[in-house]
Amino acid sequence: MNPREGQERTAPETGTPSGGRNGPSAGARWSTPPQETGRPDSRAPDRKESEVRRMLRAGPYPPVPPDLGGRAAARGRRLLLRHRLLHRTGALLALAALLTLLIWAGVEQPWRPPPARTTPPVAGY
Repeated sequence: MNPREGQERTAPETGTPSGGRNGPSAGARWSTPPQETGRPDSRAPDRKESEVRRMLRAGPYPPVPPDLGGRAAARGRRLLLRHRLLHRTGALLALAALLTLLIWAGVEQPWRPPPARTTPPVAGY
């Protein structure tokens, strides 16, 4: 008989049975000894993990094109160049907008009061 069989697992920090506030859950008992899983202090793999492992062991693996790595690297280079181009274009547009604002402010001088609309009285006419 396995020494852990029938024993409740405990949380390492508290020493209390794991499984939440209401006590151990249905999966809180060891279903397989840890030596069989290859992991000394962990639970047995769940159904999904077992299914994935079975699929990975079963094969056959789908064929991969021999030039896949080169195509992926070329696509990465294209994306990087596109990113850099967009970044530089945005920076140039922002610089052009700032330059336009500075030229407009220098010509119009919007901080000055507007000229008076009435003409001064004419004397000596």
